[in-house]
Amino acid sequence: MTITSQDDLINAISAGQTWKAEWNKNSFSTTAHTAGLWYSLFRGAGNPSADTIMGTGTNLAFQALRDDTANATGIQHGGDVSPLVKHILNASAGSAAATTMPATFMLVDLLGFYPITTVTSTSNQTLDNTVTLPRYTNGAGVQAFITPTTVMGAATPNIDITYTNSAGTGSRATPTTLPQGNTAAAVTSIVYSGTGAGKYGPFMPLAAGDAGIRSVQNFRLSASYVSGVLNLVLCKPLLRLPMTTLGVAAEREFLNQIPSLPRVYDEACLAWLMYAGAATPVNSSFSGHIDFAWG
Repeated sequence: MTITSQDDLINAISAGQTWKAEWNKNSFSTTAHTAGLWYSLFRGAGNPSADTIMGTGTNLAFQALRDDTANATGIQHGGDVSPLVKHILNASAGSAAATTMPATFMLVDLLGFYPITTVTSTSNQTLDNTVTLPRYTNGAGVQAFITPTTVMGAATPNIDITYTNSAGTGSRATPTTLPQGNTAAAVTSIVYSGTGAGKYGPFMPLAAGDAGIRSVQNFRLSASYVSGVLNLVLCKPLLRLPMTTLGVAAEREFLNQIPSLPRVYDEACLAWLMYAGAATPVNSSFSGHIDFAWG
């Protein structure tokens, strides 16, 4: 079952099959955001509280994330509703904190991550996929980003991965113009984001024609980071909210937009990525809401 008409939506609302998530997240407490870079707000303080799971676990082994995973604090969305199907109806985000605008927020379903503590290695490191994707299991639409949970040392390495795409084809590789990591990359930043050659945001580029990532087999740095911990995160992007004006919320409704009504699966671990259009001070506060309905 799913919502396919206005009548379905009215019936879902009448039956109480809705959830409003009021969220508030801060930028990281020790890291100012640099204009032109992407960041993850998963580790920022607020409601929900900061995650403490990224960067933990067995090196290079995939860990799945769900809304009930210990120390993973995604935005709550009303719990499991299967066999009904849950959708996002509308969302908002804004801030009155100085120099936070302009900015763009992207809501993603965090599917899991590979912690990478061996950042001093330049070998082609083999990842462990004993654990598989908990949602979007064929990889359709799944993207990857890389973020530190410990400040990185000095280096500007090129980064490449080898992965299996959503069609099940293995040995797919990052295109020739490789992402370039930032030196001394800050916690929560997306390590290769920015402006100029070798900078991407927020996701790792895929081989031509690929529609998503089912699993990642290898990870390689062209030069050694002096220190730090990276996390290769797999996620499904759901929506974007561009914010232009200080103190004015960005709002989007997804009932009449095409494509509309983004689906949220049971156990989804929802979090925001942020593109900083301006230098953003530490602990800058953002807030908003997301409305869900299922039918």
